[in-house]
Amino acid sequence: MSLSAEFSITKRLIITTTVVASLLVIISTIWTFYETRHEIDEIYDARLGQSAKILALSMKHLLNEPFPDQTKIYADWYSGIQVQAAGRDDTPTQYGHAYEQNLMFQVFDEKGSLLLRSPGAPVSLFVHSTDQGFIDFDMAEEAWRSFLIAVPVLSDDSTSAYLLVAEKRSVRDELMDDIALSTVVPQLVLIPLLALVIVILSNKFLRPIRELKQAVAQRSINKLDSISVPNPTVELNPLIAQLNDLFGELDKAWQREKRFTHTAAHELKTPLAVLRLNTENALNSRNEDELHADLQQVLAGIERSDRLIQQLLMLSRIESRHDIQFEPFDLITCLQDAISGLAPFALKQQQALSLNGPDKMVIKGNPTLLLSLFSNLIDNAVRYSGAGSVISVNVTETDSLPERSWVKVQVTDSGVSIPPSIHHKIFEKFFRAHSEQGDGAGLGMSVVLDIVNFHDGQLQLLQPDYPQGNTFEVCLPKGC
Repeated sequence: MSLSAEFSITKRLIITTTVVASLLVIISTIWTFYETRHEIDEIYDARLGQSAKILALSMKHLLNEPFPDQTKIYADWYSGIQVQAAGRDDTPTQYGHAYEQNLMFQVFDEKGSLLLRSPGAPVSLFVHSTDQGFIDFDMAEEAWRSFLIAVPVLSDDSTSAYLLVAEKRSVRDELMDDIALSTVVPQLVLIPLLALVIVILSNKFLRPIRELKQAVAQRSINKLDSISVPNPTVELNPLIAQLNDLFGELDKAWQREKRFTHTAAHELKTPLAVLRLNTENALNSRNEDELHADLQQVLAGIERSDRLIQQLLMLSRIESRHDIQFEPFDLITCLQDAISGLAPFALKQQQALSLNGPDKMVIKGNPTLLLSLFSNLIDNAVRYSGAGSVISVNVTETDSLPERSWVKVQVTDSGVSIPPSIHHKIFEKFFRAHSEQGDGAGLGMSVVLDIVNFHDGQLQLLQPDYPQGNTFEVCLPKGC
């Protein structure tokens, strides 16, 4: 994989989370600002309308007083606020709050004649009597928000008066700016703090991944033991388990390879030395009989080496268990093939070789491995039972073993019995029960045991019922 295609999960997680969180904060801030602005407008409009209505209830009494007196009284209050507030609009006084400078009202009749106004309010009208309700207008380059209401103040047959209450838009804008500032500043501070928290949490929660990386980096072909992390997680545990299984299989394969190499080198050393010696003798032979005898020894040495190599390869294949599949097949046919392959050797030694059992017995297994298994057992019987011996292969179906349907195969010979003292060693690698008779490497019975175990079967050497003889019993599950 190219370097440009690599990426850091931690960096992407931090950047993505920070960006998404920042966008959410910004969207939340914008939504809060506009929602707050809407609420402020509603509250101020409600207050403006309520103030107009309260003031309108007292208009009838105010308008009964002379207009100049009312104006003077209001002007005195207004002047007191200006003096005590010293020009500031955020200072409360005994006459009221300086913020009242941002408010005004006008009272006029239906002819447009001004009846009453607050100090600072213009003498001219900015609205018409028909424009009742909320009205926006500009005065002295400032935006105002007003509420106009009709007030009956004269006698029953007189016309109505109108009350206009207004406030500067800047009052609301200032409040909204303060709210926006108090909202945005914490949010802006929150974003880097959030990024810092994400970095800290990411480093903390992704620590098991770094620990796993370090543990894997410490493994080599000579160190394939199981790995573990100090802080395992639910997500990493399956991966760690799979890695440990992989390391276990790799270690087994490596050990098999070393064992196979060592065994092959050790076991082939002697046959090759014998082949070399016999070949040199053949080259130095002085007559045809000596040459023929030496060549016979060379041929026998080649056969021994070939048999050893085949056993080593079979042993390696069984241990690795690669490309080995089970399938239904006829066990009787398999035994017939094994016997037919060894019949010439039995006839050569005048041995009686027989197969006893049903005409057909279908089981599930690997035909090639089972052919090798029974060929090894029958071959041992032919080799070591001696001339004129009786060798029989008996096949029966048994239910003496629990849970499954089993097939029992017994290979019996009438040769010299294997001493009971070495029964437990007979299936060990490189152990030879008849070292004085045979020329094998002691791998045949080990291969047999591995094949039986691979098929979840059972193998044992039975105690003889007669003064001499040997019986190897193989029990295999039918599996079909």
